[in-house]
Amino acid sequence: MFNSIYLSRLSVKKTIILLVLFTLPIPLQAETLKVASWNIAWLGSHQYNTRVESDYRELARYAKKLNADIIALQEVENAEYARQVFGDDYDYYFSTKDWVQRVGVAVRKSMGYSVKASEYKALDVGRVRYGMDIKLTKGSKEIRLLAVHLKSGCFERKLDSVSVDSMKNASKREKKEKKACVKLSKQLKPLEKWVDLRAAEGTPYIILGDFNRRFSQDIALNYSENSGLWQAIDDEHNEDLWTPTLTRNSDCWGGYYKDYIDHIVLGPKAKKRYIENSFNQLVFDQKYTRKLANSISDHCPISIELAL
Repeated sequence: MFNSIYLSRLSVKKTIILLVLFTLPIPLQAETLKVASWNIAWLGSHQYNTRVESDYRELARYAKKLNADIIALQEVENAEYARQVFGDDYDYYFSTKDWVQRVGVAVRKSMGYSVKASEYKALDVGRVRYGMDIKLTKGSKEIRLLAVHLKSGCFERKLDSVSVDSMKNASKREKKEKKACVKLSKQLKPLEKWVDLRAAEGTPYIILGDFNRRFSQDIALNYSENSGLWQAIDDEHNEDLWTPTLTRNSDCWGGYYKDYIDHIVLGPKAKKRYIENSFNQLVFDQKYTRKLANSISDHCPISIELAL
């Protein structure tokens, strides 16, 4: 009799436990977000864009192979040109800078993110490109992106005012390089400001695009915060910034361009969501020729994956 009552009570307890378990919400698996950056050289209505229909098909083939959810685009004029490569599966957000080399961001529609896009005009320090500031939200998930294409031509020179002022300025080449370093040095503060604001908000954030800067050289030359672009954004307030391109050589076009100037820089909270070993550089199948670099691009797309 005792055993019968005990077993009956035990059965009731098991039933209650099972009912509770069945009514609990099932935890959702983390969603994977693939984030990429690609400078598709002179993709617009410029005389330098000599691509024909077969070239656009080849670009579209690589875009399909890239298969990214979010793509920071550089040197693409507008959504119409981007759509010829990536198709209708993306929403496109582009800067309005009056120049064919615009910065844009493609967001895959099926990801279901709410997108708030605005231009970061502070990077325009005189005839240079705006950034695109993108805020992505879905439910409780939120991530902030800044897509950039910084001034070209000052790849590893010191950027502090004393060093830039003392640069030679005699030949045409020297004048061009000094002008580039002057402008890039002026972009440090607005770039650092954006990073500081995001760090204060506590939101996961990423800065990505064509920085036109060899971060590996900034580090190898042990530049100060005022002299190196990497050191400027990775200052004492944000010392946990990280990018997988810091310690790698580029394999683009068979290593023709050895040092990375395209980067995907993650803030500390975004870094925690980085999927280990997910960094990838999509290397083109063909061997390098100047003609192919013009018809495809002199930049190979890079990507990472995040668990959100």
